[in-house]
Amino acid sequence: MNIELISTIQGHEQQLTALLIDCVNSGASVGFHAPLTQSDAGCYWYKVDKGLQAGERLLVVTFIGDKLVGAIQLSLCLKANGLHRAEVEKLMVHTQYRQHGIAKQLLAAVEDIALGYQRTLLVLDTRTGDAASGLYRKQGYIEVGKIPQFVTNSNGKFESTTIFYKQLSIPVSS
Repeated sequence: MNIELISTIQGHEQQLTALLIDCVNSGASVGFHAPLTQSDAGCYWYKVDKGLQAGERLLVVTFIGDKLVGAIQLSLCLKANGLHRAEVEKLMVHTQYRQHGIAKQLLAAVEDIALGYQRTLLVLDTRTGDAASGLYRKQGYIEVGKIPQFVTNSNGKFESTTIFYKQLSIPVSS
């Protein structure tokens, strides 16, 4: 397994699109309704790439061999009073590769990268009750609370989201 910070989606568009479709169509709440089309997924990754190029966003991916099996993003706050924080977004692992610690490793990698960008406060939200909530808690994220009726599911029903944060410490050089 190889985890990489990539600066562009070029060369990875098809695999990123397949990953997003797999996750959404298997029930992940990452901003889309199932069934997700190739076109909509491709447009999404094009927008992500624009954010990468603008320096607003970072994309970390996991490869097993040459297959892209996971991804996570870090949206950097660029406000003058928020340069210490970032939002963790779109933690995704292909359904065929779940339960192997990939999500945990992606989360750890994005935390290390955040520190490299002097980001010591990470925030994220996830649909209330999702399996990812347990992972976030185990990795030291603190639940702030829930917001009702935050998203709609593929059936059009409202669901709440749970907000988490984690404070990171910059290692002191000896």
